[in-house]
Amino acid sequence: MRSLTTNLVNTMTYVVSGILILVFFAIDISIDNWVDAEFDNALTDKSNYLKTLVKVTPEGTEFDFSGEFMPEFGTSTKASFFQLWQGSNVFERSESLAHFADTNLLKKDIPLNSAIFVDVILPDGRDGRAMVSYFEPQVPQVNRPMMGNVEPMWLTIAITTEDLSQILVIIDSSLAIGLLLVIVLIRWAVVKVIHRGLTPLNELNMSLKNVDVTKKYIPLSTDSEDYLEIEPIRNELNKFVKISQQYLQTEKRITADIAHELKTPISELISLSEIYIRYPDDERIGVSYKQDVLSISLRMKTIVNNLLLLQQATSEDINLHRQHINIKTLMGQVIDELAFKYSTIYSRLNIEHNVLDQSCFADEFSLHLILTNLFDNALYYSPSNSAVFIRLVSDNKGLTFSIENQLVTSINANDLDRLTLPLFQAEKSRSNGDRHGLGLAIVENIAKVNGFEFSFELISTDKILFSLFIPVVMES
Repeated sequence: MRSLTTNLVNTMTYVVSGILILVFFAIDISIDNWVDAEFDNALTDKSNYLKTLVKVTPEGTEFDFSGEFMPEFGTSTKASFFQLWQGSNVFERSESLAHFADTNLLKKDIPLNSAIFVDVILPDGRDGRAMVSYFEPQVPQVNRPMMGNVEPMWLTIAITTEDLSQILVIIDSSLAIGLLLVIVLIRWAVVKVIHRGLTPLNELNMSLKNVDVTKKYIPLSTDSEDYLEIEPIRNELNKFVKISQQYLQTEKRITADIAHELKTPISELISLSEIYIRYPDDERIGVSYKQDVLSISLRMKTIVNNLLLLQQATSEDINLHRQHINIKTLMGQVIDELAFKYSTIYSRLNIEHNVLDQSCFADEFSLHLILTNLFDNALYYSPSNSAVFIRLVSDNKGLTFSIENQLVTSINANDLDRLTLPLFQAEKSRSNGDRHGLGLAIVENIAKVNGFEFSFELISTDKILFSLFIPVVMES
């Protein structure tokens, strides 16, 4: 299982480490370039000093060098080297070259009064760096008129770079060790900071472990409530608990209502059977017994079928076969099917329509089931001689059914909100065995599955309006 803490620690470590590596790399390059530049500057200073020792007099060119002041050009094991040429002839060599009589330092043809730096191997085999310069010897002002042109000279000075290499290795090693230590310290700090930062979430988790779903709100510690990031989670969890409680209460009520609906016909069957067993020869009981058992069984079958239909309506696996349906034909079919229950249905239904196109693209079974339940509901719960108004309106967005009827018994706001709850019935209607409080629940769920919009509202204390909107659906 992936860990949020581990992901945060690794991500922050990688990001910070990458930035540090770039910074340290830039610092290392800068230091290396600075050390190399300082080494070349030191080499230039030595070369310039040696150039000042070359003087031109009427007697000739002189090189006034004293090894006492520059012992590094002596015969020590870490000696430096220099060599002077005038023209093609060697003019002067450092004492350190005495052991290498057949070896000359590097000499290159370069422009006058210029110099170049070259990495070389010293005569004694060590790595070094040489500076080759081509210059004019200095001539005193008093002697300049009589000296004429003085032949330029080459000066090559070579110094070992082993000490420089060691310094660079030490610097690179120090930076590498420092970088490693900084990364380790940063990772340790990141782990501590993230664990401390996630403490409110851990407190929330501990609160959830001890939560009582029967309570209205989830109790959280005061520290957790101080965080802006925690409070929205707490609010959403409270909403979830509230919805879960509502579902739990709904399931309890449905279970109780199912038990109530089935208990009555079962009790009737038991009572009827006990009476028939006790009085088998009573013709009054025997004549109606079979018909009574069949009637009670059919009532139970109706309840079970409606419950199965409700379960199917709430399932996402319901198969919808959308097709073009003639609204007028479908409504006539529904009215004809309900005529056996309501003999005055043709006179009571007042249909008004402003529909140019009398067809819609929908699932016929779903639409038939919805209209059947809505028409049946309107006819049953309205006065026997009252009119039921059915209006159809269409536009470019879709088709709207409106069904308006009077009420035998007024409905309060609390009951209105519960009309579509499964098995919910007003108390006065429970005495009728044919009504089980499933019709509107089935309508609402079937409408959701089909993408219809189902709503209802009280127009007045004794009138209710049901609306069904069928949006335009493009054919696939």
